[in-house]
Amino acid sequence: MQLSIDQIRNVALLSAFTDDELRSLAQMGRLLKYEPYTSIVIEGESTWGMYLIVQGQVGIYKVNKLSGNVYDVGQLQAGSFFGEMSLVDSLPRSASVQSLTECTLLLIGKEEFQQFLGSAPERKMRFLEGCIQQLVGRLRTLNDDYVVSQYQLWQKALKTGKEAA
Repeated sequence: MQLSIDQIRNVALLSAFTDDELRSLAQMGRLLKYEPYTSIVIEGESTWGMYLIVQGQVGIYKVNKLSGNVYDVGQLQAGSFFGEMSLVDSLPRSASVQSLTECTLLLIGKEEFQQFLGSAPERKMRFLEGCIQQLVGRLRTLNDDYVVSQYQLWQKALKTGKEAA
């Protein structure tokens, strides 16, 4: 399968790159295919790159460090990405990812990506600005979700307290 620029042009994290830069990324990446319900990355393992979802859907899972329970925290589909934090730091994977359907992913290795960014300082700056925008968006969503969940917990606690009294 040959990857087209159109398949990665709409990946939000890569929106600052030109078509020529996207072509370079597509060429440096490696296309991987996964059957449904295959582990792609496992929380806590070493990092080695970012994945772009070309086709299919994946599930994101996180272990509760207190209880050890695994929680389904979301799904991603074509045009989304995961593993991007590995391009910025060297910490272990922060979540597990499993294919939910047959998937085609583009793996862009950390070393190759760092070389790609390092070859043009303005390219690196555009990428880092895009990372910041993505991070700010995630923080806003997390803040909104946190406020709603706290409100719901307090409502339930107050209702339970009234019923007990």
